[in-house]
Amino acid sequence: MSFQQPIRVLLVESHQLMLWALCKLISSHRPMMDVVSVVATQDDAIDRLSIATPDLVLMRFELARMDGQGRLPDVLINGCRTLLLLDDAGADKLERSVRCGAHGVLTRKSSAEEVIKAIEKTHAGDLWFGRETANLILSEIRRASKQEAAPSATGLERLTPRERKVLDAVILGRSRPNKTLARQLFISESTLRNHLSSIYQKLGVCNRLDLYMYAQNCGYAPQPAPGALAGVHAA
Repeated sequence: MSFQQPIRVLLVESHQLMLWALCKLISSHRPMMDVVSVVATQDDAIDRLSIATPDLVLMRFELARMDGQGRLPDVLINGCRTLLLLDDAGADKLERSVRCGAHGVLTRKSSAEEVIKAIEKTHAGDLWFGRETANLILSEIRRASKQEAAPSATGLERLTPRERKVLDAVILGRSRPNKTLARQLFISESTLRNHLSSIYQKLGVCNRLDLYMYAQNCGYAPQPAPGALAGVHAA
């Protein structure tokens, strides 16, 4: 795979040995990708965004600081792509890492090849969970589905025709970035975010992953739309 411009990576890691290993790994893949800055905290990463202008932030999950709703700061969700690296893949951390808005999740067990592939795929606009993480997520979904009844379809009936089209695009596009979905719907990203906010409120969900799971549990079948292609990648 060739790139006209290298993928600019900002690393957020306080452990010096791990930081050295990640820098060495990513730098060995020049000119495809390069480390443009290294910091030890999330606050420092946010301060560096406007200066380093990274395409992707690779941050250890334990250094992430969520808001009251368990979300990463908007600048790390909408301003760039964010990959989280977990010390361990416990169910609780996995759930929080998925729901916080990150675009991908790696663990300490991830191979060097998987780290590089995750950076490529996440930068391209896909979601990345890796095999181990995806398996645990699926297990959690199956467990939850046995404990809870499927949500009522009445919430979906409250959506406007335009919101239905947005919902269809999100489900069919899955991991596609907002920019791609907005272009597909012939609307601006700002208008798309407004529609999504209204949909989230009506259905009682927090993000696009929750929305996708809600629709799946309801058995909702979206109307196919040209160009709505995507997939959640697992190594």
